[in-house]
Amino acid sequence: MNPNQLPDLGRALRLLGEHGEAVTRDMPEAKLEEIRKDLARAVDLLATVAGPKPHTDCKLHPFGAVDEDAPDRCLFCQTRRRRAEAERRSQAGWARPSY
Repeated sequence: MNPNQLPDLGRALRLLGEHGEAVTRDMPEAKLEEIRKDLARAVDLLATVAGPKPHTDCKLHPFGAVDEDAPDRCLFCQTRRRRAEAERRSQAGWARPSY
């Protein structure tokens, strides 16, 4: 199970519940199309939630390499953060002295 998608699935299901309360005989086609799209989104999210558990907590790289020291356990994003921090320090004059 992929717990990262549970909040999105919950929102999608609550939205569908609101649609159910608004169904009437004279509902316009546009509203029905909106319900169809929201229902398809909920089904897609359900498939994602039912899928395998990701290795990381990263939304961009859920099955990427793991870095236990990273806040989201994502090696790819942590590497990007480290490079950005090194660049920021070098721009600010915090670079290591070269001997």
